[in-house]
Amino acid sequence: MNFLDKLQNSFLKNSAKNAICINNTFFTYTDLSNCVLRIRKIIQSQIHSEEKLIGLVANDDLETYATIFALWLESKAYIPINPTAPIKRNTEVLDLTGSKSVFDSAKESPYSSGFKVYNVLTHYKKLEHHTLSVTEYNKTDIAYILFTSGSTGKPKGIPISFENLNALLLTFENDEAYTINNTDRCLQMYDLTFDASLTAFMPAFLAGACSYTVPPDSMKYFHIYKLMQTYDLTVLKMVPSIIYYLRPYFPEINQPNVRYCVFGGGKLFEDVLKEWSACIPNSTIYNHYGPTECTVCSSYYTFKKHGNKSYNGVLSIGKPLNGIDAVIVNDNNDLLDNNKIGELCLAGKQLTKGYWNNEKLNDTSFFNMKLDDGEVKRFYKTGDVCFRDTDGNLMYVERKDFQVKIRGFRVELGEIEHHIKYIITKNNLTVLDINNSTGNNEIALIIEGKPFDTTPLFNYLQTKLPNYMIPTQTHFLSLLPHNVNGKLDREHLRKLIRKKQT
Repeated sequence: MNFLDKLQNSFLKNSAKNAICINNTFFTYTDLSNCVLRIRKIIQSQIHSEEKLIGLVANDDLETYATIFALWLESKAYIPINPTAPIKRNTEVLDLTGSKSVFDSAKESPYSSGFKVYNVLTHYKKLEHHTLSVTEYNKTDIAYILFTSGSTGKPKGIPISFENLNALLLTFENDEAYTINNTDRCLQMYDLTFDASLTAFMPAFLAGACSYTVPPDSMKYFHIYKLMQTYDLTVLKMVPSIIYYLRPYFPEINQPNVRYCVFGGGKLFEDVLKEWSACIPNSTIYNHYGPTECTVCSSYYTFKKHGNKSYNGVLSIGKPLNGIDAVIVNDNNDLLDNNKIGELCLAGKQLTKGYWNNEKLNDTSFFNMKLDDGEVKRFYKTGDVCFRDTDGNLMYVERKDFQVKIRGFRVELGEIEHHIKYIITKNNLTVLDINNSTGNNEIALIIEGKPFDTTPLFNYLQTKLPNYMIPTQTHFLSLLPHNVNGKLDREHLRKLIRKKQT
């Protein structure tokens, strides 16, 4: 049985239960199902069967979630676009996919001049009884395409098929250590243009649980804090940066009913996680890892109260999911032995067929390798520098493009952060390579918070790092910039630093 059949069964079985809470308003699975049916009516009557790629303005409302399911049930893909992103960029994304139709639940859509815009609020207020039957589809059909920033300035599209998504969800379902049920109350903090949202809301809807969303224009960490306190959430899925902002509230947080806490989308540091674990004493904590190209999650590590695996203070990303092959290679794509640092590469049913209409990038990002059993598999080069320890756990070192050269030496910024965090334990911080006025790279330390004396820090660093790895600039900012997905926005941060220097 595929995930769409299971989704249909869950909607029917849990029809009277709450499916989603948006801005303190609850909607049942019946409400969600009725909305899906209305949108399917629009698709069936007004969108040609051959039109497969449909734009979706990712608003935080029932209609947007229902549109995702309606499109899938009609064997179509959604192209999520952020309503706060520049119209020009969103239009470029829609043009790249050849999308002609856009679903937008806003009262006035800015896309009406170039696309056929559908708003479920103005269509089919009442429907005769229908069922959520699944339209026949090919498993290689696209379920969604996510666009991320490209190095050329042009967004790069990553199509994920129904087969890719089904492989992920089936793995989750078969994992007895992570079992969501229809009494769970699950956090959904992610923007729908971020693929991690799928691992937040899909397990919940498949189990008949209730998802609690975070408004995109809210102060995310504070809204999450309120949701935990008000609704006694049992399943948390978050980016690691959130707990740094929750840290001042740790003494007030006591959530013994949290069963699972899952992190993904960034480096997870063991020190702050130990503090956080005391706030959720009965929870199992997971560190998920995975690139968008391999359908959200490719491996995970289970946090332990004692004896965790970590490198430079960063928690291990664990072992590959069932069905995922993970190898560490050098620059020539040769396999490396355990404990040798190289690039992590992934293969398996969750792997995308390739970037959307970008063969040049496909040629550099994917390669074939013969495994020990003689089978040739297609691997994706993640750009993540890792190594595998003797127990089979993958240890995250740094992004390949975060390995910078300073005075001719190759430097891992994560190693510098690790030593700084030994002294500065309470502030959010990062280090960046900054191009100075002479055209050379130097290392800048950026600390979130009010300025303080850093002399003890630099005295300590002199005992731990070679001179070329010690930051030559220090900046204090009231708030480190993050993008809508909760990840540190390094490019924006560089611009802020350059502005301070002029």
